Amino acid sequence: MKTKKSKKKLKLNIPRTIVFVLFIYIVFYTCYGLYNQKVVHYNIEGNTLYSDAEILRTINLTDYPPILSINRHQIKKTLESDPVISKVEVNYGWHFYLNIKITENKPMFLLKSSGQAVLQDGTLVDNKNYLGIPTLLNDTPVEVRNLLAERLSKVDSGILYLISEIKYDPSYDSTNKIIDENRFLLYMNDTNTVYITARKANTLNYYLTIIANNEINEAGTLYLDGDENNYTFKLYSSVVKKEEE
Repeated sequence: MKTKKSKKKLKLNIPRTIVFVLFIYIVFYTCYGLYNQKVVHYNIEGNTLYSDAEILRTINLTDYPPILSINRHQIKKTLESDPVISKVEVNYGWHFYLNIKITENKPMFLLKSSGQAVLQDGTLVDNKNYLGIPTLLNDTPVEVRNLLAERLSKVDSGILYLISEIKYDPSYDSTNKIIDENRFLLYMNDTNTVYITARKANTLNYYLTIIANNEINEAGTLYLDGDENNYTFKLYSSVVKKEEE
């Protein structure tokens, strides 16, 4: 005669069950809270051509939506579609900040012939009332013009604001052969003129130092188109005297 085996009844561990339920609840509540947590602040850096408000309007973030609902890839794509913005980084920050870091493709000068602005990568765009940039007065080979724009972007903005106009002025030898096809003449707001070569436009960073160290208080022409460590400054008055002699 077979004997029946008694089945063991599973006992519910009430304390463990309560702890497990509480854990699930806390995780769910935390995730739900994070997903619905709104942006507290927009931290925008690197923008000088557009205000923070203009940037936010462009990416349709005029309010403060839940931070995790924001499409960072779309923000990057939208902003980088503008030719004056070359790179955008979008990251979440502490305290529910949204950080937007912008690298601009700045306008370097205007073309007198067309009124367009030349950006630092050589792109031509319509002039949107860009302030504080000089005007290129005459026709210039595109490659040379683009080189000048790229190299001027390395010059301190304080120096760039001193440039009023730019003239393409290649140098020639006695046989009318071009010596330097990258040479330009800059007309400064302080009435000085400066010769530079586009490839070494960064030497303009020494402009104010040269003026100060030599205690130059009369207007003249500064030649920065020669060797990198050499320069010459000729006063307008001295040039006149030489012509009279």
